[in-house]
Amino acid sequence: MWSFLERLLDSSTFSPHGICLLWEPELIWLHVISDAIIAASYFSIPFALAILVSKRRDFQFGWMAWPFAAFILACGLTHVFSIYTLWVPIYGLEGLLKALTAVASIFTAVLLWPLIPRILAIPTEEQLREAHVALAEEGRQRQRSEFLLERFREAEANESKIRQAQKMEAVGQLTGGIAHDFNNILTVITGTIDILAEAVTHNRQLTEITALIRDAADRGASLTRHLLAFARKQPLQPSDVDVNALMADTIELLRPTIGDHVDIDFRSAPDLPRALVDGNQLVTAIINLALNARDAMPKGGRLTIETRTAELKPSDVNGHDGLAAGDYVAIALTDSGRGIAEADLAKVFEPFFTTKDVGKGTGLGLSMVYGFVKQSNGHVVLDSEVGRGTRVMLYLPRAAVVSAAAVPERRQPDARGAREIVLVVEDDRLVRSYVLTQIESLGYTTLSANNGREAVAVLDSGAPIDLLFTDVIMPGAMNGRDLATEARKRRPGLRVLFTSGYTDDAIDQDGKLEQGILFLAKPYSRAELARMLRVALREDETAIAQEPAA
Repeated sequence: MWSFLERLLDSSTFSPHGICLLWEPELIWLHVISDAIIAASYFSIPFALAILVSKRRDFQFGWMAWPFAAFILACGLTHVFSIYTLWVPIYGLEGLLKALTAVASIFTAVLLWPLIPRILAIPTEEQLREAHVALAEEGRQRQRSEFLLERFREAEANESKIRQAQKMEAVGQLTGGIAHDFNNILTVITGTIDILAEAVTHNRQLTEITALIRDAADRGASLTRHLLAFARKQPLQPSDVDVNALMADTIELLRPTIGDHVDIDFRSAPDLPRALVDGNQLVTAIINLALNARDAMPKGGRLTIETRTAELKPSDVNGHDGLAAGDYVAIALTDSGRGIAEADLAKVFEPFFTTKDVGKGTGLGLSMVYGFVKQSNGHVVLDSEVGRGTRVMLYLPRAAVVSAAAVPERRQPDARGAREIVLVVEDDRLVRSYVLTQIESLGYTTLSANNGREAVAVLDSGAPIDLLFTDVIMPGAMNGRDLATEARKRRPGLRVLFTSGYTDDAIDQDGKLEQGILFLAKPYSRAELARMLRVALREDETAIAQEPAA
């Protein structure tokens, strides 16, 4: 050990660091001044720690300052030795000092880190005194108890809203799934009844039967549309809408519908901002609400429809999932009817709930309105009292930018195909068989696949394909949107037409169809299928297809 130290401390064979710097004065003094300043700063830190510990006697971990001060002093000494070894090569002694500094640094770190959470958790006496004074002051104020009571009521109301929203969401998922499967069935019924009707035109009795079947299918389709609206899974085409003009047109339709015994009073707000909403669905919602108001006034009354601007504050949207505070366009419908009992108000938006007599209502009107408004990022509020009527407020998001309305050329595309080749991708066997038959009867050539994987195999086979007609929701890892992406990688420019009972956000954003998407909703008739096939195969007719239906 002694011989090791002798060799370590022997500097007779070494040269000072100054030689490495070629004894350049500028370099020598740059190192000297820099190390001197660093050493002086290090030496000042222990004094600062000593002052801190002496001034804060309540600091429980003041003892930690002393090992930390020793470590800092050792760091300062290493810089002093860096100056000294510029002229005297005592590198062994300098190395020993650095080794001691390293040991001190490890010791200091081991002591320091476990103490940090405990140090941060300790309040000062001043903080404790301030907390005690604040608590005593609040306890002496009567407003404190009132404030707590109000907060409790708000929390209880918000919790009730959240529970209701969760229940509506669960019911919506269930109804959306049912509507999807039901739409597949209705697609086959709706399409085949057209074929059957053409075949029995000579038989009056059979013609009447087919008409009954068609009416039943239409009622089923209307039912599924309402269910999808409630479930917020219907594809919307929102645009900037002049609500005043739309309400004026809608009221003209309503007057003969609800009868002369109901007086409609329309009050439009001047300079009303435009709303970002699907105009067709808004008209449907207003009609549903007006019909409900009519039924609530069997002996006549007044229906007041108002438009206005509205602001929802954070307190208004608290507890409503997905609803943002801000400025909205509001539509209020107020009737002078019988009103709704308080016990029923919490259930009025649930599907199939109705206060009407048996056979006089499906219970889907308000649920459709609720789903549509929520899907449009808006809000709906219903207030009612027995004997005083009902008031429904629709809050619709404002349009950020007013876009110029396109006026496409109105013309009916040719119904029959020109032997174009259509790849039909549909997982439901009945629907696939029906669609293939219908498309072939329209003059097209067809290829078919059960799912996305089979469709990709057809695409890879090199078979010529003019149009991909695919269901959106399919079993397996690949839905219709994924298939369209893969198809266009293999066949750039391939035309795609989507169809589905509901999209499940696969081809839309929050239920709003993306730009350029061609979509045919199930169930559809043979005429609708023919029209959309021609539109999909003719690029100049795409704009016509994406117009909202009248």
